[in-house]
Amino acid sequence: MHNVYLVPMNNAAIGIFDSGLGGLTVAKEIAQALPHESLIYLGDQARCPYGPRDSLEVQNFVLQISRFLAIQKVKLIVIACNTATSCGLDIARQHFDVPIIGVINAGARAGVKTTQSNTLAVIGTQRTIESDAYPKAIRELDNRVKVIGQATPELTSIVELGTDEELAECVQKRGAYYHLVESYLRPILEQGPDTLLLGCTHYPVLTEVLRAVAGSELKIVCAAGEVAAEVKVLLEEGGQLAATNAKAAYTFYTTGDDTDAFAWRGSRIFGKDLKGLGRVQHLNLENLNKEQTL
Repeated sequence: MHNVYLVPMNNAAIGIFDSGLGGLTVAKEIAQALPHESLIYLGDQARCPYGPRDSLEVQNFVLQISRFLAIQKVKLIVIACNTATSCGLDIARQHFDVPIIGVINAGARAGVKTTQSNTLAVIGTQRTIESDAYPKAIRELDNRVKVIGQATPELTSIVELGTDEELAECVQKRGAYYHLVESYLRPILEQGPDTLLLGCTHYPVLTEVLRAVAGSELKIVCAAGEVAAEVKVLLEEGGQLAATNAKAAYTFYTTGDDTDAFAWRGSRIFGKDLKGLGRVQHLNLENLNKEQTL
């Protein structure tokens, strides 16, 4: 694969992608921190979830999507997916000259800043937990912190497919989702962490459910705010911030077939009407699959 060389452009968009809707939790924080920045978001719903997939397959997805975004002349790419970060961040950086950041180092920073007992639990997809990416990143920051990892593979699908009513019932009536979350958290809580790090960008949507199961004393943190801060610093240092009079433009892509459902669910996560903000479009997988892979 040939490198894509880009000319720095202050008003170029920031590219953000995830396996589906979860990365919108990161995009929301970036939009709030940098209101003049244009965003191009891609949710790969047709191939969601990434967690159960082979790491080489996920690497190929990362390369395909990163190349698509680089062709759009974005000035920075945010891999707003923990699984994709753990599998593909390093190799994507080798292939493209546009700066690329992930969410795991940011999540590790958030967790280390928050824990007071130096006992930190991380939940994420099977692939993220098996990669040992979070313990490695956390040890680099503070080797005194004990990390408890727990794969919670079904939670991503709950966010992608569960209705608001089902999630509300989970909390209020202790429905099926509640018991699933409880089964995941019980072995973690027995080990006494004071902080729960959400190692999947879908999981902040489930914060109310997680809080109902874990109780009010456990601190729950995610990477989104730290990612937004990192993006701001990188753009400032590179002289790449959008002009203060620039009007942000937003484009949202999904590889899924139902753009209306993507827009509706995405609006609930982003906190604003996606269609009111900009374009919501379907992206055919053929446009990604034709890109060179490993």
